[in-house]
Amino acid sequence: MTDATADLTLLDDLVLRADEAFRGVFERVFAGDPAANAQLDVEAVEPAVVDGVPTLVMVTPWAMSGLVFPAAEGPVELVIAAVPRRAVRGDVAPLGPYWSVGLVPDVSRLTSADQARRLAASFAEPFREAVRQWLRG
Repeated sequence: MTDATADLTLLDDLVLRADEAFRGVFERVFAGDPAANAQLDVEAVEPAVVDGVPTLVMVTPWAMSGLVFPAAEGPVELVIAAVPRRAVRGDVAPLGPYWSVGLVPDVSRLTSADQARRLAASFAEPFREAVRQWLRG
């Protein structure tokens, strides 16, 4: 198995676990909450391995976040598109431990899942670059 194949297998598994974990959060915490955007679903977007560390952008009906899965301690903050953003540790089954950075805290005005996907994709490379900078110290 090549490194690229291993990365794809890792990312496919990570996306499945992230979707399952955050759907569970939605069902337990946000179902029926008027603050949740009914136009949006839980969806992992733009998964990538950055210098050996898996990342993805998570779209949910309540927020949009960048997730990073370092093997060791995570970042305190990431500077994304020149904006410092605090990283918060999370651990939700079956996803496991991760570090989350808020990209879009209020998704209430998004009108469709497609619009959310495009917005998430626009944050993906700046988020990955911030992770690269953090990893390289």
